[in-house]
Amino acid sequence: MDTKLATRQIRLREWGGIIRDCNASGLTVNEYCSQHNLSRDAYYYWLRTVKEAALQQAGFVELPAEMVDSKSRPSSYSAQLVIRVGETELLVNQATPDELIRRVLGMVGHA
Repeated sequence: MDTKLATRQIRLREWGGIIRDCNASGLTVNEYCSQHNLSRDAYYYWLRTVKEAALQQAGFVELPAEMVDSKSRPSSYSAQLVIRVGETELLVNQATPDELIRRVLGMVGHA
């Protein structure tokens, strides 16, 4: 196995645990980092890195806005639920698989 890849996977798991622990602690990032002797810059670097790895693993691809605007949706698509986070929309109907909804909401919750 590639040593660099194995090391990266270990670091991603370690920092994923640290990030979850920080979120569950109720502390601000600054307080948490101070109490655990972590660099705030390192925390935010690994937060971004862990998020990117999670999105790659899930197979998500960011699409340019012009590809996902309301004019490009099939006219037969009828959304029964629209979830908005910032400028991102997730349109859901009864044909949307439950597992897909769970995975997307899990990722949005960690974003």
